[in-house]
Amino acid sequence: MWMERRSKSEDCISIRDYDRERLLASCGCSDDVKSKNIAQDWTWGGCGDNVDYGYRFSKNFIDIREKEKDPRRNQDQGRSLMNRRNNEAGRKILKRHMAPKCKCHGVSGACNLKTCWMQLPTMRQVGNILQNKYKNAVRVQVNSRGNLQLVAEQVQKNLGSKRKTRATPTDLVYMDDSPDYCRQDRSSGTLGTHGRVCRRGSDGPDGCDSLCCGRGYNTYTVEQTTKCNCKFEWCCKVVCQVCKNITQIDICK
Repeated sequence: MWMERRSKSEDCISIRDYDRERLLASCGCSDDVKSKNIAQDWTWGGCGDNVDYGYRFSKNFIDIREKEKDPRRNQDQGRSLMNRRNNEAGRKILKRHMAPKCKCHGVSGACNLKTCWMQLPTMRQVGNILQNKYKNAVRVQVNSRGNLQLVAEQVQKNLGSKRKTRATPTDLVYMDDSPDYCRQDRSSGTLGTHGRVCRRGSDGPDGCDSLCCGRGYNTYTVEQTTKCNCKFEWCCKVVCQVCKNITQIDICK
């Protein structure tokens, strides 16, 4: 699918980090109450992540761009609604995945004092959650009332898989299918993957099996020139030798 969005969860986490380091004068520590699953002998304290401040700041800062737009066509209105909804989904995902973090204090690990606070998930955890949401995003369209609703094909798909026929608050949504990134299409701005350097045997997105889209690849033997054996000479410059290496590279067909 084609989503025009960046991670608003990332914005919240960045603001959280500034908050924790006391770089935002208007933001203090979280005032969350003690979680029920925290042992009674643990003290509720420390400086918890003030997610409410980050939530409000991110909402006012990011969503204002969509609110200031003047959508003249139905497609423009839908895209603005889509962006705002996905922004909100990212923020809600962060709040739902906050968890208590505890730390022991004392000499030589004696744990004389135990404190706990609420903490946001790590960027990697958020990325994994958003990636799963992206893979299961639902397609929407603007209805006659100017609201987003699932397209008919998506409703039928959800019925067949016993999913809800309405997007949940943390679902990511999209309006247009993604272009075929494997092929060059100047109208959509995609360059295709022909001629791209890939990594043979890699299971990641840079692997030849994935990047070349099943077309295969050619292997070439090339001579590469690099700077090597560099050393600092007084004063004041770095002098390097030129080394030539024979290596193989794989290029997508």
